[in-house]
Amino acid sequence: MLVHNASVYAPSPIEPGGAGLLDHLELHHAVNAFSPLVLQAALAPRLAASGQPGGGAIVAMLDIHTEPEPALPRRDHAAYTMSKAAAGARLCAAAVDLAPKVRVNGVAPGVIAWPESGPETDPAMQARYLARVPLGRSGTPDEAAKAVAFLALDATFTTGQVLRVDGGRALR
Repeated sequence: MLVHNASVYAPSPIEPGGAGLLDHLELHHAVNAFSPLVLQAALAPRLAASGQPGGGAIVAMLDIHTEPEPALPRRDHAAYTMSKAAAGARLCAAAVDLAPKVRVNGVAPGVIAWPESGPETDPAMQARYLARVPLGRSGTPDEAAKAVAFLALDATFTTGQVLRVDGGRALR
């Protein structure tokens, strides 16, 4: 089993003249899109030979804000959004290319734990966000981990899919 969980998430506002945007694009794509591709290519033969029911498994951590339907991009995070969308496209391509011996799926979490610093620590901002979540709360790391385990171990006839773990946020 391979879980792509490394990620970089930094603001990259689109400013006049594009100051710094190319650097942000390169960094985000290197971590969020390119490195998982290189890693999966290196490990694909071992995953294919795993002998696990349903074959080997790759699970990519994506983001509800970068899923195509509905797209909910975060303001000033163009590079992150583009890189996670590329990771989602990679997931679909790998699901076709590595079948039938390796399954490739993704988990797109909403808020799982609030950051310890920055604007998202504001209780009023958190309340506004949670008002758009039908289940009315943030998720837990354990809930995200269970989704990964399900796709990696139990979903033996599932490939090319993304499971949203967002309390219903994508519905609003």
